[in-house]
Amino acid sequence: MKIYAPNIHLFAFQLYKSANIDVTPIDKNFLWNTGDEIVDITLHQDLHLSQRIDVNKEPNSPRVDLLKDTEVIDENYAVSFDGITLDQNQNLLIKGFAHPLRLYDSYSLWLNLRRPEKENNNHTDDVDISFLRKLNPDNCLTVKDNPLFIGQTLLITGWLTGARDKKIIQQIANECLKSIFPDNYLLPQFNRQGELFGSLIFEYGLFSQLSNYQHVLIWLFADEQADDKLNQCYQELLDLFFFRAKAVKAYKDSREVYKQLDSAYRDIEIIIEKIPKSDKTQATKTVDLTYLKDLLKTLPQSLLTYTRLLRNLEEYQNTIAINTYNYAERLQQIHDITGESIKFLEIFSQRNCLFFQQQIDADLGYFHHGSELLSKAIDSIRGIVEIEQAERDRSLEDTIQVVGIAFGGGAIVSGVVTQHIDKPFTEINFKYPIHPLVLSLLWSFIATVACFLLARLWLFTKRKWG
Repeated sequence: MKIYAPNIHLFAFQLYKSANIDVTPIDKNFLWNTGDEIVDITLHQDLHLSQRIDVNKEPNSPRVDLLKDTEVIDENYAVSFDGITLDQNQNLLIKGFAHPLRLYDSYSLWLNLRRPEKENNNHTDDVDISFLRKLNPDNCLTVKDNPLFIGQTLLITGWLTGARDKKIIQQIANECLKSIFPDNYLLPQFNRQGELFGSLIFEYGLFSQLSNYQHVLIWLFADEQADDKLNQCYQELLDLFFFRAKAVKAYKDSREVYKQLDSAYRDIEIIIEKIPKSDKTQATKTVDLTYLKDLLKTLPQSLLTYTRLLRNLEEYQNTIAINTYNYAERLQQIHDITGESIKFLEIFSQRNCLFFQQQIDADLGYFHHGSELLSKAIDSIRGIVEIEQAERDRSLEDTIQVVGIAFGGGAIVSGVVTQHIDKPFTEINFKYPIHPLVLSLLWSFIATVACFLLARLWLFTKRKWG
């Protein structure tokens, strides 16, 4: 199978500032270095992209072409390049450009590699679909993961050379997908197909496989209309892919927060199961007061962490909502510019983004219950600790009272008895049956025990009858 003038467009995006990312060190040139690597691997040219841009240019503008003014030629804010790649028996001219931008809080790189439509004013020959592999050696067009990396869209365009049957065109698209990636590579799965500006377009990548998600579009031109419309709205289309990447990234990150919340919620349930129940048959002495006090120290921190995760989930939901709105706004602009149907592009904002928000909304509804449970658990444990501590303090107070009464009573009796014993302490003689000292101690012991028992009886009667 052959196609005419194939193009590969890489739209890649990277955060350059974020309050939620703490990366040390932050590689702010990650995206520009990636562009340099792709061109070097593919065409063996050095762009030195990071040296040709000014990242501080127009700091207050939401959309800025970052190419330095000294690098701009004929109001072209992209770095153009060309090279020769060997295709068996013939040399094929490959052209391209790198367009660096700043969009809101992110950097954007639009990188293009293409077989030109004309060479020396003559139409170039059709190329075999397998030629696409030469534009992606070592799979360099798949941007490596990075903490600052938001996402990418790989758009492959080409002109059909005669086939018009939709089944055959889909076969061509599938062959393009297989050819662009290395052998044994896990290809993104087919998602859907439709028409855009009168030509068939195929989308690959499923959100059900979010961990390995890769967004690929293959757009096969049946006539010049699609190519012309693309040139009319390429800036809006780039913005569209940016807002799309932001929404998808937010949803993907929300799934990681979901896993953390789910684990935390399970821990909360385990803690609640261990809290002593209000059971009158349970002896108070079985309550581990130390364990409960330790919980009171750790649970507030757990509640803080749990609340922070909930807040992160809400922030991701807001991010999706904002970028869905921006996406829809760009769609309207594309429609106004081209006057064409954009239903194929509308599905993301009308269906996928709606699902993202509904899913997060359901998660929040479920996990907010965990926050309430944790708060109630803290209050319950605090109440148990206070009651248990009060019970133990009262028990200690009663014990002190009983012992005090017992020893006090024993001492009084001992003093009285001692006064009625006429034998001096200095005349200890074990020949006597009972020595006065022993007799005094015996009476003292008996009095102490008797006072102890009477004190216990008095406390019991006092508790029972109030």
